[in-house]
Amino acid sequence: MVKKIRICLLTSVCMLCLAGCNSQMTEDITGQKASPAESGETAGDELSEFTIDFVSGRINITEYKSRYGDEIKEVKESDFENLSFQDCEMMPLGDFEKVGIYRLYSDDIGVDESIECVKNWLEKIGCGDTDLEKELRDASGQYERDESREYPYDYVGVYDHYPEFDSGCGFFINTDRCYIQMGKDGIYSMSDGSIAHYLDSGKIPAMDALGVSEENIVDKGSVSEKSGDVWKLADGKMSVGDAAEVVKNYFEAGTPRKMASGVSVDVPEVEVFELNGKYGYAFAVRRIYKGVPFAYADTGGRSYYSAEYSVTGDMKTAYIINHDTVGAFTGYSEATLLEGLMEEQTEILGLKDAVSLLNDFFAAKVKLEADKAELAYCICRYDENERQIAYPCWGFEGTNATNEQKMRAFVNVLSGDVYYYAYNER
Repeated sequence: MVKKIRICLLTSVCMLCLAGCNSQMTEDITGQKASPAESGETAGDELSEFTIDFVSGRINITEYKSRYGDEIKEVKESDFENLSFQDCEMMPLGDFEKVGIYRLYSDDIGVDESIECVKNWLEKIGCGDTDLEKELRDASGQYERDESREYPYDYVGVYDHYPEFDSGCGFFINTDRCYIQMGKDGIYSMSDGSIAHYLDSGKIPAMDALGVSEENIVDKGSVSEKSGDVWKLADGKMSVGDAAEVVKNYFEAGTPRKMASGVSVDVPEVEVFELNGKYGYAFAVRRIYKGVPFAYADTGGRSYYSAEYSVTGDMKTAYIINHDTVGAFTGYSEATLLEGLMEEQTEILGLKDAVSLLNDFFAAKVKLEADKAELAYCICRYDENERQIAYPCWGFEGTNATNEQKMRAFVNVLSGDVYYYAYNER
């Protein structure tokens, strides 16, 4: 147990949530190396020099929306060599007229701001009497651990080195009452202890933020489909839809920093898990930026086809067992800032043309049986995960029938570049 928590602390500080991923997918999947995204080859380090080569055949977004339904039908009825859409759910287009390419970045949280956030959170959950001088620790690596001591006290005490820290990112508390860890934009991971205390299983609250208590999943699906389903939570019956609203309101209020301009919260998926005869909800959470959703994903082992960057999406899971609030979560922050790298565009590559490009790209080495498709932003991480860029893409999720491995593939709607990865389900 200690080992798992320690790993979580170290990886979350570095924002490396992709446990067990490989640096490069074997080339024999496609028989060729993919061309890298243009953003990975900017001249120098200045973001102002960002350029892309636009793909031909783009169409005005407003005009395309009237054609989208016909293209869905055409794609589903077409016979592609390397792609199948027979059982694919085609998601509706969002409310947008432009798309862009954006750098994601953070104004690193200061030492005093981080401490104040922890204090306020402890008061809010009824743990204001926590001894911060003893319990508040730092896992950022700014100071070396003392491996002769037991976890979590092998990590340096914040007050032992206050105020010499360069950043408050990585400050954490992990007790049998509650758990919190600070990221660059505020709270990255937390548990108020409600799940652990209800289960009375001996597991400490940190494990709830990691989903360890979500062992027996009894139902799952999209929130839109499951919205009216009602389950008995720890404090009584509650519908999936009402619980999803609690989650949405919780993150839109800030944790504690306010959401970046143009960002809203979407809660697309739910899992229902058993809790000693009652139930809890685990919700996938993601951003919507100016009407376009972010692709979302789960933690787990991944394999990438490029050593230059990794492909991901929004990863956040929020847990509810009571009517009033989120009891635990881990994931990105809605306060993360977005900087446009180019003028926003009113023309995009249509679904049918994107599918054609992807079919050619896979070159008979992949047979992707897609079960979901949507237009969304995917995130590419460069420079050892330090630089993050969001691209507008047609995203396809499904199974590679040649090896039964799960896959996600993205086609950039501005450049036509393809990004993809294989993954293991959690």
